[in-house]
Amino acid sequence: MKKIIPELDKKGLRRFAWVFATIVAVLFGTLLPVLFGRGWPVTPWVVAGVVALWGLVSPGSIRPFYRLWMRLGFVMNAITSPVILGIVFYTVVFPYGLIVRLLSKDPMRYKWDPNVDSYRRISPAVDVSHMERPF
Repeated sequence: MKKIIPELDKKGLRRFAWVFATIVAVLFGTLLPVLFGRGWPVTPWVVAGVVALWGLVSPGSIRPFYRLWMRLGFVMNAITSPVILGIVFYTVVFPYGLIVRLLSKDPMRYKWDPNVDSYRRISPAVDVSHMERPF
């Protein structure tokens, strides 16, 4: 399935350039060097400045970079989403299900009973006073 990249006007492209420049400057120019105890790199600040200036001066010409960036985002999404969901499944859902089965629990009452006409359970009657202050 092909993803559709939204078309942006000049204001949107200018905003994209400023957001991209801010993320590059904050993440690669400040946050990562502080976390890893490195010196202050000049390259991220130069890249951020060039992109910000590019978006300010000629936002229409930044469209190919924007489209490339969005395609990269779609590719990263296609790779990371299944990986992250797999990690969550095998670290949270699978162990929980295994423990519940080992303990012979049936929280949703799935066991088959051929003698039962219906599996429906009647809800208990709610007192009218509960509706006076529902929250």
